[in-house]
Amino acid sequence: MITIQVNGESFTLPAGSSVSNLLASIGSEQESVATVVNDQIVRPDNRASFRLKKGDRVEILIFAGGG
Repeated sequence: MITIQVNGESFTLPAGSSVSNLLASIGSEQESVATVVNDQIVRPDNRASFRLKKGDRVEILIFAGGG
């Protein structure tokens, strides 16, 4: 298991988890969010292969429309 920070909160995942695994585990719709790991944008096509490591800082940003 590894511990990471997700939007400032501690979160534990199995070792070897990807950004896609993280989004699935929190029930996030992957199409409607942006992900940033340690100040690096992780594009949707790279989320399945981007492996998280102990201590990573992840920000999940939700797109919102307005008017």
